[in-house]
Amino acid sequence: MPGEWIALRVDVPCEIADAVANFLLEAGSPAVIVEAATEHVLLSASVPAAVEDSVRVALARYLASLAEIEPAARRARTETAPVAPLDWDEVARRHHRPLAVGRRLVVAPPWDVPEAPGREVLVIEPGMAFGTGQHATTRACLEAIEAAVSDRPIETALDVGTGSGILALALARLGVARVVALDVDPAVLRLARRNLDRNGATAVAVVGGSAAALRGWFDLVVANLLADTILAEAAVLAGAVVPRGRLILSGILDLQAAAVERSFPGWQVIETRAEDAWRTLALERDA
Repeated sequence: MPGEWIALRVDVPCEIADAVANFLLEAGSPAVIVEAATEHVLLSASVPAAVEDSVRVALARYLASLAEIEPAARRARTETAPVAPLDWDEVARRHHRPLAVGRRLVVAPPWDVPEAPGREVLVIEPGMAFGTGQHATTRACLEAIEAAVSDRPIETALDVGTGSGILALALARLGVARVVALDVDPAVLRLARRNLDRNGATAVAVVGGSAAALRGWFDLVVANLLADTILAEAAVLAGAVVPRGRLILSGILDLQAAAVERSFPGWQVIETRAEDAWRTLALERDA
């Protein structure tokens, strides 16, 4: 039996249509239908019914974040509609294919796991939670993690806002001995645990709550969040990193990057990864 899906329709100004379409793909939609008008665009995306509520909440937060730099985002309107009879699970299977990322990783859906000598294959079920490898921010984070573990030994790492668990999984598979995957959504935690166990990463600790509640320090902290959340949690994120440790920040639009950098005084941006309108920053404390 095909799983249940719901149609999510988002009426957005033209200025933010591409960004919102990418967000919906990362949320697990196999495709986004775009209907363009003069000053606005109607985006139609099918998402698994099991994650409808979390997608709607996350989309509302995302639009609020966009509105800080693009006021037109306040005009966005969202509604749900019945899905036409169609095997959306099969559509998802046709859309999601193995994706090579960086030099050492491959992200693959469970129905198409390739042989990939010399690479770590991360098997992630699309639609379970955010983080499928389709979005620029997820790919850039994976590349930044690969670079970080190649630069120096990293024994401990924290993934803030783990979603599907893909970044925590990459950390574990690339040799980090102690990894903590953190998220505030209990439903997401169950799904992340399932993905991690599917990939044999049973040692990764999956923890519920905010970063402020953690008591510990890590060689590497990764936070693929919205920029407004990074700004609000800047002191907490910085405080979770050991001296001379590294911080990877993503989910940042190019117009937000300067504000994020200013929120981490005493840190140096050692690398910026850019794709489309998105930025991923790798920071280290100044010597």
